[in-house]
Amino acid sequence: MKRSLTLLVLAFLSLSSATAFSQAAYFMVYDAKGQVTARNEYVDVTGSPYLSPDWVTGSFTLANGKSYSDMKIKYDLVKDMMYVKGGDDDLIRLLEPVKEFKLNVPVSGGMDVRFYKSGYSNIPNTTNSYFFEVLADGKTQLLKKATKIVQVNKEYNSATATKSFEDITKYYIYADGKGTLVKKDKKSILAALGSKQTELEAYIKENKLNVKSDVGFAKLIEYYNTL
Repeated sequence: MKRSLTLLVLAFLSLSSATAFSQAAYFMVYDAKGQVTARNEYVDVTGSPYLSPDWVTGSFTLANGKSYSDMKIKYDLVKDMMYVKGGDDDLIRLLEPVKEFKLNVPVSGGMDVRFYKSGYSNIPNTTNSYFFEVLADGKTQLLKKATKIVQVNKEYNSATATKSFEDITKYYIYADGKGTLVKKDKKSILAALGSKQTELEAYIKENKLNVKSDVGFAKLIEYYNTL
């Protein structure tokens, strides 16, 4: 007990010269019982496993109800795992389950706020621990599932194989406790929604909506929720 207390005091003193954010990160990690994850896990793989290769600012809420803001976060799309930044650029995996999180992702000309949530059931080939990006909220939701896999490529008659990350993206319309996989085209979307076909067709035409884009698809679902 005495040794543990001494270590805790030493840890606190070592942080005394850190920035306010670093202090917040470390105290959050102690509170949430974080665990350091190896940084060189993806060896000799071209590209990045993360949504953004750089740390981005965000916030999150744990399953126990505790929320944290202004944290540095990385989202691993291979493992579907959210990490927070520790000392020496360490990846800290939280042992307490994360319920939802928001990321402020830099994009050309500004910042894109992305909201991810777990807890969804009855979505094919997933569990309620999976994170989905919520593109449109309401009685009917539009969910996006972006993942990455490690693709091994080997040219014909070559003894050398190369590895790279391959992006896979799926969209689901979630309503009445069930998710339906849908393609990003008008026919597939209208078929999945089922009702209000005339109103939706008119809305797409009047607003020159491109439902093949995330923004256009989300606007259509938001409109559908008003009918």
